[in-house]
Amino acid sequence: MVERAFCTGCGACAAVCPHQAVQMREDWEGFYYPVVSRRSCTDCGLCAQVCPLTGAREAGGEASFFGAKAKREDDRLLGSSGGMFHLLAAQVLREGGSVWGAALGEDGTLRHTEAFEQSGLARLTRTKYIQSDMTPVWRKIRAEAREGRPVLFCGTPCQTDAVRAFLGEERGGVILADLICFGVPSPGLWRRYAAHLEKRFAGALEGVSFRDKRNRDNGHTCAVQAGGTEHTWPLGEDLYCRSYFRGVNLRPSCAHCKYCTTERASDITLGDFWGIEGVRPGFDDGMGCSVVICRTQAGSALWERVQGDAHWFPCRREEAANVSQPRLREPTRAHPRRRLYMGLWRVLPFSLWLKLCRRM
Repeated sequence: MVERAFCTGCGACAAVCPHQAVQMREDWEGFYYPVVSRRSCTDCGLCAQVCPLTGAREAGGEASFFGAKAKREDDRLLGSSGGMFHLLAAQVLREGGSVWGAALGEDGTLRHTEAFEQSGLARLTRTKYIQSDMTPVWRKIRAEAREGRPVLFCGTPCQTDAVRAFLGEERGGVILADLICFGVPSPGLWRRYAAHLEKRFAGALEGVSFRDKRNRDNGHTCAVQAGGTEHTWPLGEDLYCRSYFRGVNLRPSCAHCKYCTTERASDITLGDFWGIEGVRPGFDDGMGCSVVICRTQAGSALWERVQGDAHWFPCRREEAANVSQPRLREPTRAHPRRRLYMGLWRVLPFSLWLKLCRRM
């Protein structure tokens, strides 16, 4: 097993074990880690083979870089950036395939979920500042890969690389899209915050948009639906998101992330094109723009099939990485008092913990 501080919690090791000797269990901070039963383990080594941190890494091809935004405003409203995930996903569905992405369940848990129809895509779009549960993915996507039908999987870079390692030579028609990721927050902490919101608004949590675009502010508005009503506030005033952006509630491995580079093993990478006004003046209209990075023939072919539905332009690696995205150069730094804050959220009344977040 990989050293704990570097474990991303993808769950591939638990999924591949034929003896169910590996279980994913939540730790004190609310993150999931593999726990091995020595009684059941046969030292077969499969867990190490599928671990994206220890297994062989597949090199991506020569990358091409683009700035883009969907032509239809409805497509952009569904996304947090330029609406590119929705365009790519809708294309795969039109071709008879399916799409895997992260969706909030009725119990407030973020799980990777599969969509087979256009109506199911909305739940998979937009940024969710929570680490998703990958349990539903493994066996099903392997069966789909063996069938050879088109499948688009979208996740964080570590999740996407884990799917690549898990499928091995049996990739079939699976296209891997990863995100430019700031880091993943604690699922346990999110559940506590969701309960706090339900108490605050006196009703069940029905939906969350961490980066709503109604104000045409590049998604800097939070929107929460609870108890039959909707509530909005600036993203910067949300204390859960504040703890996220300050590097407090991120998984420890995020500070050591090896995927903060343009050189990845995915077919295509999607993310925010921050600073686009310095690269293409006039392109930004407050509704979000995406950076698109294609590395393989499969990724480039899918991107070419949706270009007619997007305004786009080619750009240089330096414009995408140096101007647009720090997370293509280096990992997010952990807050210097991260361990203190993360050690207190289970102990303190949660409203008090949130007040502490104001001091970050």
